[in-house]
Amino acid sequence: MNATTQRLCAWSGTLMILVFCIGFWWIGGMVPPPAPSWSATEVARFYADNVTSIRIGLVISLLGTGFGFPYAVAILLQVRRIEGRWSPLAFTQLGAGWTTPLLLGLPMFVMAAAAYRPERDPELTQALNDLAWLPFVGFAAPAAIQSLAIGLAILRDHRERPVLARWVGYYNVWLAIGFLVGALVMCFHTGPFAWNGVIAFWLALTIFGTWFPVMGYVLHRAIGEQEAEAAVSVPHQEPQTA
Repeated sequence: MNATTQRLCAWSGTLMILVFCIGFWWIGGMVPPPAPSWSATEVARFYADNVTSIRIGLVISLLGTGFGFPYAVAILLQVRRIEGRWSPLAFTQLGAGWTTPLLLGLPMFVMAAAAYRPERDPELTQALNDLAWLPFVGFAAPAAIQSLAIGLAILRDHRERPVLARWVGYYNVWLAIGFLVGALVMCFHTGPFAWNGVIAFWLALTIFGTWFPVMGYVLHRAIGEQEAEAAVSVPHQEPQTA
Protein backbone atom coordinates (compact mmCIF):
# COMPACT_ATOMS: atom_id res chain seq x y z
CA MET A 1 0.00 0.00 0.00
CA ASN A 2 1.07 3.60 -0.58
CA ALA A 3 0.26 5.18 2.78
CA THR A 4 1.66 8.58 1.82
CA THR A 5 -0.65 8.90 -1.18
CA GLN A 6 -3.62 7.77 0.89
CA ARG A 7 -2.83 10.40 3.53
CA LEU A 8 -2.62 13.12 0.88
CA CYS A 9 -6.02 12.04 -0.40
CA ALA A 10 -7.44 11.97 3.12
CA TRP A 11 -6.38 15.55 3.84
CA SER A 12 -7.36 16.86 0.39
CA GLY A 13 -10.92 17.44 1.62
CA THR A 14 -9.64 19.83 4.29
CA LEU A 15 -7.54 21.55 1.64
CA MET A 16 -10.66 21.93 -0.50
CA ILE A 17 -12.49 23.69 2.33
CA LEU A 18 -9.53 25.99 3.01
CA VAL A 19 -9.21 27.02 -0.64
CA PHE A 20 -12.97 27.39 -0.91
CA CYS A 21 -13.11 29.69 2.14
CA ILE A 22 -10.23 31.82 0.86
CA GLY A 23 -11.80 32.27 -2.56
CA PHE A 24 -15.51 32.28 -1.84
CA TRP A 25 -15.57 33.98 1.56
CA TRP A 26 -12.44 36.07 2.03
CA ILE A 27 -11.77 37.27 -1.55
CA GLY A 28 -15.15 36.81 -3.25
CA GLY A 29 -17.21 38.23 -0.39
CA MET A 30 -20.04 35.77 -1.06
CA VAL A 31 -20.45 34.98 2.66
CA PRO A 32 -22.84 36.03 4.04
CA PRO A 33 -24.81 35.50 0.83
CA PRO A 34 -27.02 38.17 -0.75
CA ALA A 35 -30.39 37.75 0.96
CA PRO A 36 -33.22 36.13 -1.02
CA SER A 37 -35.44 39.01 0.13
CA TRP A 38 -33.31 41.58 -1.73
CA SER A 39 -34.86 43.42 -4.66
CA ALA A 40 -33.53 42.98 -8.17
CA THR A 41 -31.81 46.36 -7.93
CA GLU A 42 -30.04 45.42 -4.69
CA VAL A 43 -28.84 42.11 -6.13
CA ALA A 44 -27.58 43.78 -9.31
CA ARG A 45 -25.75 46.43 -7.28
CA PHE A 46 -24.08 43.73 -5.17
CA TYR A 47 -22.59 42.07 -8.25
CA ALA A 48 -21.72 45.35 -9.98
CA ASP A 49 -19.97 46.81 -6.93
CA ASN A 50 -17.90 43.66 -6.28
CA VAL A 51 -17.43 42.33 -9.78
CA THR A 52 -13.62 41.95 -9.70
CA SER A 53 -13.39 40.33 -6.26
CA ILE A 54 -16.30 37.98 -7.09
CA ARG A 55 -14.64 36.84 -10.29
CA ILE A 56 -11.24 36.22 -8.68
CA GLY A 57 -12.79 34.52 -5.67
CA LEU A 58 -14.90 32.21 -7.79
CA VAL A 59 -11.90 31.18 -9.91
CA ILE A 60 -9.99 30.20 -6.76
CA SER A 61 -12.99 28.40 -5.29
CA LEU A 62 -13.63 26.43 -8.46
CA LEU A 63 -10.02 25.26 -8.52
CA GLY A 64 -10.39 24.18 -4.91
CA THR A 65 -13.36 21.92 -5.62
CA GLY A 66 -11.06 19.52 -7.46
CA PHE A 67 -9.56 18.36 -4.16
CA GLY A 68 -12.91 16.77 -3.29
CA PHE A 69 -12.34 13.91 -5.74
CA PRO A 70 -9.25 12.27 -4.13
CA TYR A 71 -10.87 12.80 -0.72
CA ALA A 72 -13.78 10.54 -1.66
CA VAL A 73 -11.31 7.93 -2.89
CA ALA A 74 -9.54 7.94 0.49
CA ILE A 75 -12.86 7.19 2.19
CA LEU A 76 -13.58 4.45 -0.36
CA LEU A 77 -10.35 2.63 0.43
CA GLN A 78 -11.00 2.58 4.17
CA VAL A 79 -14.68 1.63 3.89
CA ARG A 80 -13.67 -1.25 1.59
CA ARG A 81 -11.56 -2.59 4.43
CA ILE A 82 -14.84 -2.96 6.33
CA GLU A 83 -17.04 -4.33 3.54
CA GLY A 84 -14.52 -6.26 1.47
CA ARG A 85 -13.95 -6.26 -2.27
CA TRP A 86 -17.63 -5.95 -3.23
CA SER A 87 -18.55 -2.84 -1.26
CA PRO A 88 -21.93 -1.26 -2.10
CA LEU A 89 -21.76 1.35 0.64
CA ALA A 90 -18.17 2.26 -0.25
CA PHE A 91 -19.04 2.85 -3.89
CA THR A 92 -22.27 4.64 -2.97
CA GLN A 93 -20.31 7.18 -0.93
CA LEU A 94 -17.79 7.47 -3.79
CA GLY A 95 -20.50 8.36 -6.29
CA ALA A 96 -22.11 10.83 -3.92
CA GLY A 97 -18.72 12.21 -2.91
CA TRP A 98 -17.75 12.86 -6.52
CA THR A 99 -21.09 14.58 -7.11
CA THR A 100 -20.61 17.08 -4.29
CA PRO A 101 -17.72 19.06 -5.90
CA LEU A 102 -19.78 19.30 -9.09
CA LEU A 103 -22.78 20.58 -7.16
CA LEU A 104 -20.56 23.21 -5.57
CA GLY A 105 -18.96 24.18 -8.87
CA LEU A 106 -21.98 24.48 -11.16
CA PRO A 107 -23.81 27.13 -9.04
CA MET A 108 -20.55 29.08 -8.85
CA PHE A 109 -20.51 29.24 -12.65
CA VAL A 110 -23.99 30.74 -12.48
CA MET A 111 -22.73 33.32 -9.96
CA ALA A 112 -19.88 34.04 -12.37
CA ALA A 113 -22.45 34.56 -15.12
CA ALA A 114 -24.28 37.07 -12.91
CA ALA A 115 -21.02 39.01 -12.46
CA TYR A 116 -19.94 38.56 -16.08
CA ARG A 117 -22.22 41.27 -17.47
CA PRO A 118 -23.05 43.67 -14.60
CA GLU A 119 -24.72 46.08 -17.02
CA ARG A 120 -27.57 43.67 -17.85
CA ASP A 121 -31.18 44.02 -16.69
CA PRO A 122 -31.30 43.68 -12.86
CA GLU A 123 -34.20 41.23 -13.18
CA LEU A 124 -31.96 38.84 -15.13
CA THR A 125 -29.16 39.19 -12.58
CA GLN A 126 -31.63 38.42 -9.80
CA ALA A 127 -32.84 35.33 -11.67
CA LEU A 128 -29.25 34.11 -12.08
CA ASN A 129 -28.59 34.75 -8.41
CA ASP A 130 -31.67 32.68 -7.46
CA LEU A 131 -30.58 29.92 -9.84
CA ALA A 132 -27.17 29.83 -8.16
CA TRP A 133 -28.05 29.96 -4.48
CA LEU A 134 -31.06 27.64 -4.42
CA PRO A 135 -29.07 24.55 -5.52
CA PHE A 136 -25.87 25.72 -3.82
CA VAL A 137 -27.52 25.49 -0.40
CA GLY A 138 -30.53 23.31 -1.15
CA PHE A 139 -29.17 20.33 -3.09
CA ALA A 140 -28.03 18.46 0.02
CA ALA A 141 -29.03 14.92 -0.95
CA PRO A 142 -25.61 13.74 -2.27
CA ALA A 143 -23.78 14.95 0.85
CA ALA A 144 -26.43 13.31 3.04
CA ILE A 145 -26.21 10.01 1.12
CA GLN A 146 -22.42 10.04 1.34
CA SER A 147 -22.46 10.58 5.11
CA LEU A 148 -25.21 8.00 5.59
CA ALA A 149 -23.33 5.37 3.58
CA ILE A 150 -20.16 6.00 5.59
CA GLY A 151 -22.05 5.87 8.87
CA LEU A 152 -23.89 2.64 8.09
CA ALA A 153 -20.70 0.93 6.94
CA ILE A 154 -18.89 1.88 10.14
CA LEU A 155 -21.77 0.77 12.37
CA ARG A 156 -21.82 -2.62 10.60
CA ASP A 157 -18.13 -3.19 11.41
CA HIS A 158 -18.31 -5.65 14.32
CA ARG A 159 -14.66 -6.66 14.47
CA GLU A 160 -12.87 -6.31 17.80
CA ARG A 161 -10.79 -3.39 16.50
CA PRO A 162 -12.95 -1.58 13.91
CA VAL A 163 -11.39 0.24 10.98
CA LEU A 164 -13.08 3.48 12.03
CA ALA A 165 -14.41 4.14 15.53
CA ARG A 166 -18.14 3.71 16.07
CA TRP A 167 -18.56 7.34 17.13
CA VAL A 168 -17.52 8.28 13.58
CA GLY A 169 -20.45 6.20 12.32
CA TYR A 170 -22.97 7.92 14.57
CA TYR A 171 -21.39 11.28 13.70
CA ASN A 172 -21.94 10.68 9.97
CA VAL A 173 -25.53 9.50 10.40
CA TRP A 174 -26.45 12.63 12.37
CA LEU A 175 -24.68 14.81 9.83
CA ALA A 176 -26.71 13.23 7.04
CA ILE A 177 -29.88 14.39 8.81
CA GLY A 178 -28.43 17.88 9.29
CA PHE A 179 -27.51 18.23 5.60
CA LEU A 180 -31.11 17.62 4.51
CA VAL A 181 -32.33 20.78 6.24
CA GLY A 182 -30.88 22.77 3.34
CA ALA A 183 -33.54 21.40 0.98
CA LEU A 184 -36.10 23.74 2.61
CA VAL A 185 -34.53 26.87 1.10
CA MET A 186 -36.82 26.79 -1.91
CA CYS A 187 -39.80 27.46 0.37
CA PHE A 188 -38.50 30.50 2.30
CA HIS A 189 -37.35 34.04 1.50
CA THR A 190 -36.58 34.97 5.11
CA GLY A 191 -35.97 33.25 8.43
CA PRO A 192 -33.74 30.38 9.58
CA PHE A 193 -34.57 28.16 6.58
CA ALA A 194 -33.83 30.75 3.88
CA TRP A 195 -30.60 30.27 1.93
CA ASN A 196 -28.90 32.82 4.20
CA GLY A 197 -30.65 31.61 7.36
CA VAL A 198 -29.14 30.43 10.62
CA ILE A 199 -30.16 26.79 10.09
CA ALA A 200 -30.15 26.29 6.32
CA PHE A 201 -26.90 28.18 5.71
CA TRP A 202 -24.85 28.82 8.84
CA LEU A 203 -25.54 25.51 10.60
CA ALA A 204 -25.10 23.56 7.37
CA LEU A 205 -21.89 25.47 6.58
CA THR A 206 -20.50 24.65 10.03
CA ILE A 207 -21.41 20.98 9.67
CA PHE A 208 -19.95 20.77 6.17
CA GLY A 209 -16.80 22.72 7.01
CA THR A 210 -15.91 20.71 10.12
CA TRP A 211 -16.73 17.32 8.56
CA PHE A 212 -13.67 17.39 6.30
CA PRO A 213 -10.98 17.90 8.97
CA VAL A 214 -12.71 15.46 11.35
CA MET A 215 -12.82 12.77 8.68
CA GLY A 216 -9.30 13.67 7.57
CA TYR A 217 -8.06 12.99 11.09
CA VAL A 218 -9.83 9.64 11.52
CA LEU A 219 -8.80 8.53 8.03
CA HIS A 220 -5.20 9.48 8.82
CA ARG A 221 -5.31 7.24 11.91
CA ALA A 222 -6.95 4.38 10.00
CA ILE A 223 -4.29 4.57 7.28
CA GLY A 224 -1.59 4.40 9.93
CA GLU A 225 -3.16 1.27 11.43
CA GLN A 226 -3.52 -0.27 7.96
CA GLU A 227 0.15 0.45 7.30
CA ALA A 228 1.13 -1.24 10.58
CA GLU A 229 -1.02 -4.28 9.75
CA ALA A 230 0.58 -4.55 6.32
CA ALA A 231 4.05 -4.42 7.84
CA VAL A 232 3.22 -7.23 10.26
CA SER A 233 1.66 -9.41 7.58
CA VAL A 234 4.77 -9.28 5.38
CA PRO A 235 7.14 -12.01 6.61
CA HIS A 236 10.61 -10.88 7.52
CA GLN A 237 13.19 -12.23 5.11
CA GLU A 238 16.70 -12.90 6.32
CA PRO A 239 19.42 -11.54 4.06
CA GLN A 240 20.94 -14.24 1.89
CA THR A 241 24.58 -15.04 2.33
CA ALA A 242 26.87 -16.00 -0.43
